[in-house]
Amino acid sequence: MNSNSPHIFIDRLITELAEQPAGGLSKTLKPLMLTLHCLFPNDFLPALDILDRKLVRRLVRSDQCATSLETAEEDVFIVISASVPPSLPGSSVPSQEKGYEVRLRAWNCSCPTFTLSAYRDSQLPPNHPTNEQNQLVYSFGGTLARGTARVSPPTCKHILACILHARCPELFGADGDGRLAVSKEELAGWCAGWGG
Repeated sequence: MNSNSPHIFIDRLITELAEQPAGGLSKTLKPLMLTLHCLFPNDFLPALDILDRKLVRRLVRSDQCATSLETAEEDVFIVISASVPPSLPGSSVPSQEKGYEVRLRAWNCSCPTFTLSAYRDSQLPPNHPTNEQNQLVYSFGGTLARGTARVSPPTCKHILACILHARCPELFGADGDGRLAVSKEELAGWCAGWGG
């Protein structure tokens, strides 16, 4: 892969952002954030809003919790929708959290914006995708979009929020690594859109 590709440039940018000190504002933080805003003018600020409101849930099956990256199972991210309609007046049942499923390794989000972004250049012939990494590291663009003819991977505010949550937890206020261990039944419920 070309070292000047957008994937690698953005990946390096996020790596630099992850290396910023958590407590204070360094003089390089603002230019990094502005660069990301210029690259993603429609998605970056909404992604920061998602992180600020703590709407990202990083779910991992409780029977497969791992501490090392070599044996880790892929996490499923759920971004809670801020536009869930309130429960009906007089109803004793509270409205459940609904959200979008994000998978960073496959570079996929269940939101309509991502779908439109993914198919905006679908007439271009794809090359054979390559999986260059065997370890579980969430690189920008995922592994399935690598090697395609498109200039940049499809994105949405949910994917940006999740990759910043996973790669820069200290900067964006994630507790520890932000993982929430759930049963396989609860994980299936989240992925089916039933909420938690």
